[in-house]
Amino acid sequence: MSRTVTLGLLVALIAVHIALATNYALLTPYRQAGILLGQRDPKTGLPQKIVDVGAPDERQHVNYVIHLLEGKGFPVFSPTDPNLGEDYQSHQPPAFYLLAAGWSKLTGASDLTVRDSGLKLRFLNVLIGGVTVLGTFYLAFWGFRRPDVALCAAAFAAFLPMFTALAGAVSNDPLLICLCTWVLALTARCLMWGWTMQKVLIIGVLTGLAMLTKTTALSLVPILLLAAFLAYRYPANPEAGAWGDDTRGGQVKPQPSKAMIAIAAVLAICIAGPWWARNQSLYHDPLAIGAFNDAFKLSAQKSQIVSMIEATEPGTSSEMTYWKDYIGWWTARSFFGVFGYMDIWMNERGTSFTGVSQKGAAPNTLYRLLLAVTVLCVLGWILAFGKAEWKEYRAVQIMNASFALIVLILFLRFNMQYFQAQARYLFPALAPISCGIAVGLTHLLGGRRQFAFPAIALLFLGVNLYAISILPEQFVKRQVPAEMRSDTPPLG
Repeated sequence: MSRTVTLGLLVALIAVHIALATNYALLTPYRQAGILLGQRDPKTGLPQKIVDVGAPDERQHVNYVIHLLEGKGFPVFSPTDPNLGEDYQSHQPPAFYLLAAGWSKLTGASDLTVRDSGLKLRFLNVLIGGVTVLGTFYLAFWGFRRPDVALCAAAFAAFLPMFTALAGAVSNDPLLICLCTWVLALTARCLMWGWTMQKVLIIGVLTGLAMLTKTTALSLVPILLLAAFLAYRYPANPEAGAWGDDTRGGQVKPQPSKAMIAIAAVLAICIAGPWWARNQSLYHDPLAIGAFNDAFKLSAQKSQIVSMIEATEPGTSSEMTYWKDYIGWWTARSFFGVFGYMDIWMNERGTSFTGVSQKGAAPNTLYRLLLAVTVLCVLGWILAFGKAEWKEYRAVQIMNASFALIVLILFLRFNMQYFQAQARYLFPALAPISCGIAVGLTHLLGGRRQFAFPAIALLFLGVNLYAISILPEQFVKRQVPAEMRSDTPPLG
């Protein structure tokens, strides 16, 4: 595939991703109160009231930006704050919020409590999502030297409905995902094409910015150390070239020098260090983990879910049910797309709740199909590890798989205390996952690998269009006050 055709298709993917994310931004309510059809008020049995039926935690992220725009400086998290429900994102690092405040001033989003200004702010993440799709392409292209794999990976990231919807909302997650993607992409380029001081400096800066966006970015630290080790185990081939531009950025070396590694580490620490020092002064914890835990006190706990399982399903293993049915199955579906506050589902009823019990939950034909395709591709990715065709890319394969594994372990650890079966917590590893899907499908198709890219693109583009078609009606249902609803019986 020629460079012109490849880049043309890539531009088209990014443009369609931006169009889809813009649609999600326009369709999703902004700071609109309503109800959740999948949750019940334990006192009344009626649908649970909520102050915002739109994107999860968006209201609180916007409040952080408003605090900056009002000239009040960085907010300080306090677990005793009577307004905690509005300010529980105050413990977050500042990079996204500073960027959002600057964007708001640039675009004239003067009052973020109203929808028009909110849509302008949402468009910042729409653009960041497009940059993430670009980074996913280059992670695959630089890592595997194959345009077909790169386009397939970019298509999966661009058209994954949950990521596309996330890119249409105000959150610090898209910036984190974008920065992690580009750190991995540049590291893959170094592993395959050779190391230069310029690229290592950029990696250090992006890593520092990622850690200044969200604490999850600390997952990059062991990966970069692993990459330095892999560079000596699998030396780069600086002579190969990537569309003729492999020598940009100074002298190319097969392995990084100790000076390169040290300078990158110092850069990252200099960027994130002042915020850590502030946290240590305020919370006696550089990462503000204690403050984070306080912020989640009101969220669903694992112990609560396990107790509910024991009460409603006697005779079953509550632990196994929790991990299989609640964490596993809920997370798998939310990976593809569950919208609003985990309340709008792409199944035959639009909600996981039937008004009687979870055992009577709605069918999930679309989710099962998407999960089967994805699992098959992951199996193909695993099989490709041992094949000669993919052997020269082993360093990048190991790096990608390791980062995805670390993010998964952190997610599981989090759910050992809190019930947060939301796949968006896995999306910092979206680019490595997308590469794995692309490698796996390409490997499984063998001589028909040219169909991998259009198959992934058409399948997930179709799912996006379906999701967009159901959202208006579903959101309208949730904007009706709970007292006025008569079609949803009390829990019983």
